[in-house]
Amino acid sequence: MGLPRYVLLGLAGAALAGWSGGDAEKTVAARAATDAAPDRTAASAQPAQPAARPVRLLLLGRFHEPTYLSAPRGDARRFVVERAGRIRIVRRGHVLGRPFLDISDRVTTGGESGLLSMAFAPDYASSHRFWVYYTDRQGFIQIDQFRTAAGSPNRADPGSRRSVLRVSHHRFNHKGGQLQVGPDGMLYAGFGDGGGAGDPDENAQNLGRMLGKLIRIDPRPGGGYSIPPDNPFRGRAGARPEIYAYGLRNPYRYSFDRRRGSLVIGDVGQGDVEEIDFVSGRAGGLAPRGGYNFGWDAFEGRRRYESGSAPGHVRPVIEHTHSEGFCSIIGGYVIRDRALGRGWTGRYVYGDYCDGTLRLAHLRRPATRSRATRLKVNSLVSFGEDGRGRVYAISLNGPVYRIGRR
Repeated sequence: MGLPRYVLLGLAGAALAGWSGGDAEKTVAARAATDAAPDRTAASAQPAQPAARPVRLLLLGRFHEPTYLSAPRGDARRFVVERAGRIRIVRRGHVLGRPFLDISDRVTTGGESGLLSMAFAPDYASSHRFWVYYTDRQGFIQIDQFRTAAGSPNRADPGSRRSVLRVSHHRFNHKGGQLQVGPDGMLYAGFGDGGGAGDPDENAQNLGRMLGKLIRIDPRPGGGYSIPPDNPFRGRAGARPEIYAYGLRNPYRYSFDRRRGSLVIGDVGQGDVEEIDFVSGRAGGLAPRGGYNFGWDAFEGRRRYESGSAPGHVRPVIEHTHSEGFCSIIGGYVIRDRALGRGWTGRYVYGDYCDGTLRLAHLRRPATRSRATRLKVNSLVSFGEDGRGRVYAISLNGPVYRIGRR
């Protein structure tokens, strides 16, 4: 599964919003009351302090089937990925008229396909390299590298394309879709299990195959990639050395905590359970070492799904069931935007395509409770993080919102 399971049904009847080029960030009606309790001081001569503005959804702009948002560290621009194969820049509150990148001639959008995410090299300011994740004309998973055009920082050079990795995928669903640069500077990618129901090809527990995995690679500037020497399965007979974690059904959206390095995965469930997986980062904000088995398809969440072993099964910290109204979990980010204040900063925000309510959790093992906010995004398809660490919620219907106070 690339785009969430119910996108196929939703797109058939939805009137999708087109791109609009002039929206500054505006407050929308949906909002959440701030979690910080009001200051209560003893009677004194001090004047009352004004109440903090509530956390709310601020409209960044409207796009055509947006799927992701990202930006280089420290960059004030926002880069919005559109499913059909275009990337748009928002600069100073306005959407630039000319796309940053247009590879729509290379992208297929049938089923759960499309241009699904992007990531910037840690040294983007000097190397101008970035990567995109999409499904090509055969429906295969493709990761490409591009560079920004010389002298044109708001335009990518289409001729700079270099293939990093291509993975065969013959079904319409479970396309994965996420790229992330980890705290170690390596490039991570999340692949679904190959589609169908119940992992019919038995990919997720097979270390000899790339599907149903999180991989970790070091892209070469000229194309292709190297295997980091400390990858957990490097040197193991019969295992793909790219693999960082396995036992995943469709890790459509995952992230690393930009402060602590923790890994959090939203793994889309089969017919009953949606799950959030969590592994703490190491001292100094380093990413976890890897090698984890998240259990699919022997387990769906904490429940046994079918017979078979899942050595070292790491159980999810959060589960939601379809009977509760959930259908396709949308993993988010640990919020490090201090402007959001107590109750938000340091919490993990996530949601679900069908439910749409943004939820917060203080992640910990072995299990974590979450709570619903008053914020809701219809057709929630992704979260994103900008160069300042601010978090965004994205609707496949067109709007992209910043989670903020003003």
